[in-house]
Amino acid sequence: MTAAALFFTVLLSQTAAPSPAASEAPTPIPGAAPEPTPGPEAATPFPPPPPPPPEPPRYGDRGTSEIAVGVGYSSASGFLAAGGYRHFVVRGLAPGLEAHYFGGGSVGSAFGLVLGNLRLVPVRTDGFALVLTGRAGRVFLADHADGWAAGGSVGVVIFLGPHVGLEVGYEALRLLPAGFCADLARCVLHGPVFGLRFVF
Repeated sequence: MTAAALFFTVLLSQTAAPSPAASEAPTPIPGAAPEPTPGPEAATPFPPPPPPPPEPPRYGDRGTSEIAVGVGYSSASGFLAAGGYRHFVVRGLAPGLEAHYFGGGSVGSAFGLVLGNLRLVPVRTDGFALVLTGRAGRVFLADHADGWAAGGSVGVVIFLGPHVGLEVGYEALRLLPAGFCADLARCVLHGPVFGLRFVF
């Protein structure tokens, strides 16, 4: 074999032989952590919804208060005015204080009442509440000795809004003692009840 033929034989053998680096995969290192696999991007979480607004207080809820207002006029009793305040110490039970003024009319002279009261709310719905109220206190007469009165009323508070209602009912008060009303036209005061009730 000539020198030229030997040169071409060696050159062809080097060109045909595959490179080890090109044909073999890299050998993994024992104990090394595997390469992370690319995945979809994590979704951005939505913020939590805002808390619902607090519900307005319901009539008779513990810790709520009530302001009572009433005005009117009749030929028999003249000008009428009343006001009061109650506070519900527990649900459905409220002690309070109220005052009434009757201007006098065709059947008698002016008088006033200052009464302590205790209100019970045995039934209430979103539209109305049944109320039972006990009352007792002092009676002031314009031209007579003062006395006492005790009694109560039953009524319904019809809600006109979340903080206001209209009370419609009937009440009766017994004048005490018996000697106090002996010379009066009657010893029992009774009649309808109408008034606005504001709750807060």
